[in-house]
Amino acid sequence: MSSLGMVLDIATSALAAQQHAIDVTAHNIANVDTEGYSRQIPSLQAKQAVLHQGMILGRGVEIEQVARSIDQFIENKLMQEKSNLSSFQEMEKYMQVLEAMFSESSDASMSATLSDFWNLWHDISNNPSGSSERIALYEHSLLMSEQFQSLIPDLNQIQTDITNAITVGIERINQITSEISQINVEIVGMEANNNVANDLRDKRNALVSELNEYLDIKTFEQSSHSLTIVAAKGCTLVHNDRNYELEIYGDRVKWQDSGGNYVDITNHISNGKIGGWLELRDEIIAKYELDLDAMAKEFIWSVNQQHSQGVGLKLFESGSTITGDYQTNTDLGELEYGSEIQFIANGFNLWIEDRTDPANPTIDYVSVDLSSLNSSSSLSDLATAINNQITGVGLTGITVDGSGSALSLIAGNNYAFGFSDDNSNILAALGVNTFFTGTGAGSIGLNAMLNDKDYIAAAQIDSDGSYAAGDNTNALAMTDLQYTSMDISQWTCDRINGNTEGSVTTTIEDYYHSMVGSIGIISSSISRDTKFNEMMVKELNTLRDSISAVSLDEEMANLIKYQHAYQAAAKLITISDEMLETLISTR
Repeated sequence: MSSLGMVLDIATSALAAQQHAIDVTAHNIANVDTEGYSRQIPSLQAKQAVLHQGMILGRGVEIEQVARSIDQFIENKLMQEKSNLSSFQEMEKYMQVLEAMFSESSDASMSATLSDFWNLWHDISNNPSGSSERIALYEHSLLMSEQFQSLIPDLNQIQTDITNAITVGIERINQITSEISQINVEIVGMEANNNVANDLRDKRNALVSELNEYLDIKTFEQSSHSLTIVAAKGCTLVHNDRNYELEIYGDRVKWQDSGGNYVDITNHISNGKIGGWLELRDEIIAKYELDLDAMAKEFIWSVNQQHSQGVGLKLFESGSTITGDYQTNTDLGELEYGSEIQFIANGFNLWIEDRTDPANPTIDYVSVDLSSLNSSSSLSDLATAINNQITGVGLTGITVDGSGSALSLIAGNNYAFGFSDDNSNILAALGVNTFFTGTGAGSIGLNAMLNDKDYIAAAQIDSDGSYAAGDNTNALAMTDLQYTSMDISQWTCDRINGNTEGSVTTTIEDYYHSMVGSIGIISSSISRDTKFNEMMVKELNTLRDSISAVSLDEEMANLIKYQHAYQAAAKLITISDEMLETLISTR
């Protein structure tokens, strides 16, 4: 090749290289606002030299490659922080709802409702026979029961909303993994001949970033340039041209392997929206639902246990039937509060008033001995034991029926009955002469017998069988419960290790205040974590943009540089042409 021909070749290569560089610059400028686009950089290199007339001469320039301007470490760190941020943002949103449910700022808060309940018992202690005080307590207790009952469905609704969000999230995850598997095929095909599919890699990277916002993943690029994605418990979501879907079964997230087998990965998903939703639903909200139920259960028991010791303005009248609110079809130990029963000799006093002679009624009692029974005894066994003891002391007119699933006491004509000194807790465990029904926040209600407000037990029967409308003994004992410490279950919920029941000794109100305070602390902690991760994502985005984002100023400078180089190459061709004409003319 003549040296003049070599000059033309060099100039032509320069024109092509600079034109290609200008094309890349134009592509960058066009995608300045494209989400996930990484700036592309044309890499120029000298073409392989040749030996010409004993000298090694260069042959011009060529495009070695067009590379994406990225730092994979920064990309991975940004994805990780985005995953954390997505988790905290979702948790923060639902924690705000949870805080509002348990807000203490209103006069209608549960804390205020509990305080008013004790205050109304105090009002009754000041005027035990007062009709207005009894009505006020009854109506307030109804509202309080409804307030308790509403909290459980509200918590359940949050959990349902979260489950629905998880379902939608899983659908999007499956869409993303399907798209990534398709892009894998395209990238492998395009890069088979040492090409680099920059735009497809950006698209795949954007999808991986979005996927990482839903759950924590790990990625591995194969030698074929296909991307493998692995999620919780080592479950592969994408491998080569195939994606493996996640599915929702009830409230569980399951992964299907290539053999069609399902693996439950619910408890192993961390971070991302799915991880945040699961932590909220199965740990945080589950804990407070259990704690609220435990508090309500102990509240119901303590009030019922005290109420069962007392008597209202009258005994249970002739012809009335009192049926326990708690049922069992097997044995006494199966009652919800069966573990509280003490099978002792001096169980409780059953008072029976004989009104056969209305002018001269008589009252007597039997101290019911429960020592012959145990937790395996049935209601029928209990009824038989009580009936035998009533007969044994010559008391008649009262029948105890244990043939069904709840104990019933029936007053015959001209007879009435009441209770006192229950050392065994059997009455409260059976739901006899109690204030509340139910065993938790979702089931609490008022005993139907209290429709007659006279049965609100503010008094207690004395040792001689007397009771007075002005007696406030039981009402005072009830108000003391406000300041009485008791053992209340407290739960720890963990998706990996399961739920653990602990116990704290405190008052009902202090337990509730502690629970509300705990919600506030967790919410504040999540908000702080959200702000911190927002800052981290912002800083990492700034760092990424400094590496990968398109700068119009820089691209314009490059455009001018490549334009000048192109013009110089064109000038070189012009000069070569003139030299060629001169050479021809000399011949």
